[in-house]
Amino acid sequence: MFKNLVALFPILFLFGCVTQPASQSDVDYLKKEVSKLQIKFKTLEAKQAEIYSKYEENLVDTDVSSASIQELYKKTSKIAQDLKDLEVVVKNQKSSSDSSKSMQLPSQMYENAYNDFLLGKYEVAIVGFKSFLKQYKDHDLAEQAQYYIGESLYSQTKYSEAYEEYKKVEENYSSSKLIPASRLKMALCLELLNKKNDAVIILQTILTDYPKTAEAFTAKEKIKIYTNDKSK
Repeated sequence: MFKNLVALFPILFLFGCVTQPASQSDVDYLKKEVSKLQIKFKTLEAKQAEIYSKYEENLVDTDVSSASIQELYKKTSKIAQDLKDLEVVVKNQKSSSDSSKSMQLPSQMYENAYNDFLLGKYEVAIVGFKSFLKQYKDHDLAEQAQYYIGESLYSQTKYSEAYEEYKKVEENYSSSKLIPASRLKMALCLELLNKKNDAVIILQTILTDYPKTAEAFTAKEKIKIYTNDKSK
């Protein structure tokens, strides 16, 4: 069942480690490998569907099938992300006249910046996230990169700058699931800047536009606190 998966790993490892500039021959080879990987991934998807079908019909042992499905899901998800990364790299290489452009994969680049954020290296993280956005502004992880620029600034108590970066999440990614969280953090920035009236306005928009989110609950509680403070 996993033979095709195993066959993919050397290729994924090879391109996951590439950081040197790519020649045109490298790009052409990469494009061919992406095509091959896409075909193999489709085969894996079909096998995954077959496993689920047998599982639903109780034709395979529950524990064994469950473990196999979870493992296959993890591996196919990783392959899907790697394929997307490789395709982005090929596209950028093809459209770029800069032969010295790095072939670092988008998800790897994002992960490096995120790890810096987790380690409290906020300035380094900001540089990493901004570099990611400069190269891959339309990537699936772009909205998260934008959000974490705001988080990095917020963690440094740079609330005015953080506010502007959180604001860009909705401005640049209008369908982002991070909009409620971004609006809430914008309101918190305003609160810390002693602009509670402006904060309340933003909190109200969360209640109106995203009433069933966790951020809406927090917004409602915050508004109560502000109201009580004014009545004293």
